[in-house]
Amino acid sequence: MGYADQLLHSIRAATKEYVAGGAVGVLFSGGIDSTILARMASDYGQVTLYTIGTENSHDLMISQRTAEELGLKWCPIILEEKAIIANLIPLSILLKDSAPLPLSYEMPLYVVASYAKENILISGQGADELFGGYSRYLLMDDDHLVKEMKTDMENLLSRGVDIERRIASHFDKSIFHPYLHPEVVREASYLPIRQCIDGQSRKVVLRDVARLLGLDQVADRPKKAAQYGSGVMKVMKAEAKRMGVEMRGLVPALEENEKRLNLV
Repeated sequence: MGYADQLLHSIRAATKEYVAGGAVGVLFSGGIDSTILARMASDYGQVTLYTIGTENSHDLMISQRTAEELGLKWCPIILEEKAIIANLIPLSILLKDSAPLPLSYEMPLYVVASYAKENILISGQGADELFGGYSRYLLMDDDHLVKEMKTDMENLLSRGVDIERRIASHFDKSIFHPYLHPEVVREASYLPIRQCIDGQSRKVVLRDVARLLGLDQVADRPKKAAQYGSGVMKVMKAEAKRMGVEMRGLVPALEENEKRLNLV
């Protein structure tokens, strides 16, 4: 068996374990990570694909087309700018962090967890760290790349997964990450670095997995960061500019405004 075949087998086994014949909601951007999981999950349970974004955002447009290709139920959640801003303070309290990047990255999960009817959610978290998904990796030599990917994975396992579980639990949901299943992580640890990044190509082996599943169009699709694909970061930047604050000062400024309103 080749690298892609072995990886496909381990991801499929993890997905089957987590779905277990039930109804699941998949956090779905239409990208390679979530599409692979959606395709596999549909073999083992009843799947609904959830996508959030501002109107005409990248994720909404791509995910609709991909959901139709998969023949799976798709549930778009269009976020108005006011709703995004309104969610920032409660989300920052839940994360215990007001930094703009984690807020924008976790906003889709926060909204889906509050909206989904299914008690089990499936996330593609971990694919970037395991298979070289971040654009900054392209600027590194092999030694630095291996160290950076290892550090990113350690940070994800020590903090990122707990954050996502906390968000899901807040809405009485459970969230599972097939790419972070021990068997998938073990298979990934055997991969040569060129199976992750080769020239300007990222997630090389994961793209091969997609092709094995017949998802050729998704395999060749360029990656879009979650916080930008949904349009959340764009709204946050616009609100910070309107309030005359830097991005890191957005949530404190919103909290101060809320305090003033409560005093009136």
